[in-house]
Amino acid sequence: MKYLETKHEKKSATITAIIVVILVLLCFVVGQDYQDPPEEYGVAINFGDASVISDNVKPDNSESAKEIESESEETEEEIEEEILKDEVAEEVIEETTDQEIDKQEQAEEKLAEEKLAEEKAAQEALETAEEQVAAEAEKLLAQQEEEALKIKNEKEAKEAKEAIEKKEAKLANEKLEKQKKEAREAQEAKEKAAAKKLAEAKAKADKAAKDAEAKAVADAKAKAEKEAAVKAAADKAASDKAVRDAKAAAAAKANSKGGGSVKFDVIENAPIYPGCESGNNESRKKCMNAKIKQFLNQNFNKILASDLGLNGKQKIYIRFTISETGSIVGIRAKAEHDKLEGEAKRVVGLLPKMKPGMQQGRPAAVSFDLPILINMNE
Repeated sequence: MKYLETKHEKKSATITAIIVVILVLLCFVVGQDYQDPPEEYGVAINFGDASVISDNVKPDNSESAKEIESESEETEEEIEEEILKDEVAEEVIEETTDQEIDKQEQAEEKLAEEKLAEEKAAQEALETAEEQVAAEAEKLLAQQEEEALKIKNEKEAKEAKEAIEKKEAKLANEKLEKQKKEAREAQEAKEKAAAKKLAEAKAKADKAAKDAEAKAVADAKAKAEKEAAVKAAADKAASDKAVRDAKAAAAAKANSKGGGSVKFDVIENAPIYPGCESGNNESRKKCMNAKIKQFLNQNFNKILASDLGLNGKQKIYIRFTISETGSIVGIRAKAEHDKLEGEAKRVVGLLPKMKPGMQQGRPAAVSFDLPILINMNE
């Protein structure tokens, strides 16, 4: 343990030391009375019994009487002279004893006065010391009160600061807990929404998968039926085409001088679609077929089929004539719905002007047959 570190402890130690010094001084000043008289008052003389110098008691003359009885030869005069001498001696002794007593009393009075003066001085010194001690104690008490007040103020300030910090920390914790709770609730709501959305998407996907499966079955069945019909139609068309080609060749030969139209398949020099100028006659025909199909597929209004409740690929048969001037005339179409036919005619009418076909060196009208498939899901 360490001592005398603070100002308060140092002052307390100083005051304690002062009090101890004062007490030691008082022990020396106010000490034990003298037992023997001072040397300046002479040597004490013992004159025998104190009753000898008393005024009311006469001296004992027993020895003188003995001497008188033993010495019968002494006279009364001698006895009287001896008594007179004794009385004178007693008076002298009594006078001397009174002076010594007066001197002793004066010395004792003087000693008492000096002792009283010393006691008074010691008392005054003690009072002064007590006053100093009281002043120091009061000053120390004031300092202690000041330090206590300062410590109290610091403690109150510290407690107030700690209370504010505690309150701020509590508010911060409450705010953090609130934010965590809100984040947790938001996360839970988000997870619930995601789960709900996932469930809805799953249900929708399951339904779509079932619908797609049913549709795929229906489409496969329809496609098989359609392919069978198309094949039958193609076979019939191929046989009819052979007949028509023969008739067309004959007709083309018969009408080589003008009038009528020539089939696209048998024309000597087919019409030229813009962008298909290069190559021979067969390559120009293939290019023209591809360009017309692409044009019709791109410009066909597919929303119309959706409005009609039609899905998948829709097959449309188109026939038109490319005149001697390269214009599109005589447009005809056949489809499952009248509006599809009308849309097909509209799109065919948008075809660009072409270079007319040539038959035997002269421009000729060319009939063009084209079955196309329009995908309504694109």
